[in-house]
Amino acid sequence: MVDEIAPTFGGSTAATYRPYWRLATWLFGDRYLAELTTTDLAGVVDAAAERARTHRPDSTGRASRETCIAALRALYVRAVDAGHVATNPAAALRKPLRTTSQRRALDDHELTDLADAIRATSTDPDLDLLLIRFHLETGARRQGALNLRRRDIDSNRATVWLREKNDTTREQPASPSLVERLIADADGRNGVGRDDAVFRNRRGEPITGRRYDRMFARARERLGWDDRTPVSAHVMRHTAVTRIGRIAGYPVAQAFAGHAPPTVTGRYLHATLADVATAVATLTGEAHPLAHPARDSSRRICANLRR
Repeated sequence: MVDEIAPTFGGSTAATYRPYWRLATWLFGDRYLAELTTTDLAGVVDAAAERARTHRPDSTGRASRETCIAALRALYVRAVDAGHVATNPAAALRKPLRTTSQRRALDDHELTDLADAIRATSTDPDLDLLLIRFHLETGARRQGALNLRRRDIDSNRATVWLREKNDTTREQPASPSLVERLIADADGRNGVGRDDAVFRNRRGEPITGRRYDRMFARARERLGWDDRTPVSAHVMRHTAVTRIGRIAGYPVAQAFAGHAPPTVTGRYLHATLADVATAVATLTGEAHPLAHPARDSSRRICANLRR
């Protein structure tokens, strides 16, 4: 029955939830959804947390618990709507309490430390440093990088189209030099087709989320501050959004991050693509074709990554 319901979800949502549905199938594949109880589903959540701790020794499993519960709830909501089950036992699962996050924007010294650590530990530093730069300039989520195709790059407008959370798509300005580098690297790694992934390993294969896990795990061994500020793609995004906010204010940072306005007033203050491009020009120190004219573009972000 899971196989019947899973295709009703969008691509990114299904990709996020599918590992947890597979885990539930592995544990209770001989039973119908209608036969499972809240206690049974709690066992799936526990198994997801244990799997996370096994694969990532520094993980508490809290994030996996939260995502697993969301996956099970969504599965049962669709099953109820389709008439496969009468009740939703996943609704009674309680998500773990949110803890105070250690995520914060990195400063210039920390970005330089991270770049140096990646150079020293990466098996493909050109690729890994390009990924870091991509997130710092675009504020993209990890999914935005993994989903990026050649057709999503517009060299004339110096933008990339990000396909991310909840199947949303948005045009995001980037420095012209980054756009050129993305195209050149894709070309050099067998990513020449319009639908080919941009980020590819030395064998010409599209990268997966495991690339990030290994890259940051190796880099942490060379950092002396990662215990208080874990490094990840999301921290790179956090850093980018924070800096755009300092440059251009909240509405532009909100548009840059791809967030919906939280209030009616926020909708009136919605930033334009030109506003975002102007902030990106200031962030990167490069003129942008979509930016407002006559704006200062003197500040740069982590020039160390441009070597």
